[in-house]
Amino acid sequence: MADSEIVRDEILDTEEMKKLFVGGIVKDATDEEFKEFFETQAGGAVTDSVIIRKDNEKKNHFGFVTLENSELIDNLLLKRDDLTFKGRKLDVNRAVPKSNTSEGAQSKTKKLFVANVPKTGCSDDDLKEYFEKRHPKEFGTIESVQLIKVKDKEGNKTEENKGFGFVMVSSEDMADKMAIQHATFEFCGRKIELKKSSPPGGEGGRGGRGGRGRGARGGGQFGGYGGGYGGYGGYGAGQWDYSGGYGGGYDYYGGYGGGYGGYGGGYGQQQAPRGKGGRGQRYTPY
Repeated sequence: MADSEIVRDEILDTEEMKKLFVGGIVKDATDEEFKEFFETQAGGAVTDSVIIRKDNEKKNHFGFVTLENSELIDNLLLKRDDLTFKGRKLDVNRAVPKSNTSEGAQSKTKKLFVANVPKTGCSDDDLKEYFEKRHPKEFGTIESVQLIKVKDKEGNKTEENKGFGFVMVSSEDMADKMAIQHATFEFCGRKIELKKSSPPGGEGGRGGRGGRGRGARGGGQFGGYGGGYGGYGGYGAGQWDYSGGYGGGYDYYGGYGGGYGGYGGGYGQQQAPRGKGGRGQRYTPY
C-alpha cells in the first residue's frame, strides 16, 4: 500500500499517542541532558520531559518524554537497541495512558482482542484492511485477523460473527500503539473496542499483582471467552510502580491530565503492589 493511501487518525495528534516511557535512567542524569538526548535521537522537538527520582537504593530512575508527533515515537522505537544514555541502555516503550485501565494493558504481547463486532456485514478482511490503511508497513504489519464465528447445531461454522475476535501483529511495539490508537473506533456501523489479549482464565504473572483474572469464570457476553471481553485479563493494574512492575497510568506523579503539576508532592502515593509474577513481566524493575 502506497504511503499516499495511509489514513492518519486524529488521535495521533493527542498527547497520549506522543508519550514515551523511559526506564534505566542513571541517577546522575540531569533534566537538561535527558531532554537533549531525546531531541537528538528523535530528530524532532521534545515538548515535555520528566525524570521520576526516587530516594531508594535502586541504581536507576525512570521518566517520560513527550515528542511533537506520534511518528517520532514510531521511528525512535525502531532504533531502540541504539538508545544508550550516559553509558546505560535505556528501556523505552510507548507509555500507557492513565485512561487505559483494562487488565493486560501493560502486558507484553503481539495479540489483541477485538470486541463489539457486528454479527453480519464485517469480515476478517474488512477489519484487516481498516487497520492496514492506518499503519505504514515500516513500523509493523497486521499478520492476521480472526473473527470468531457462530456454529450451527452440527458444530459447523456459519458466516455469523459472535461479536469478538483476535488480531495478530508483527511486533509488541505495534500492539502497544494499536491498543491506544484503536481502543475504540467506529467501523461497520458499530463502536468497536480493541485491547491486548490474554488466554482464557488469565493466568497471573505478567507484572502487577499477578493473580487470576476475572475471566476464569467463563460464560460471558461473547461466547464464554474469558468471561466477556471486559474481563479477559489477570495481569494486575498498578500505577507506575516501577519498582514492582510496569504500572497502569500516569498517576504516579500526580495526574497526567494537568501535566506534571502534581509531581512534587504527590508521586508515589498511588503505588501498586509489587509484582509477584515472574513470567513475561512487562518491564524489568530497576
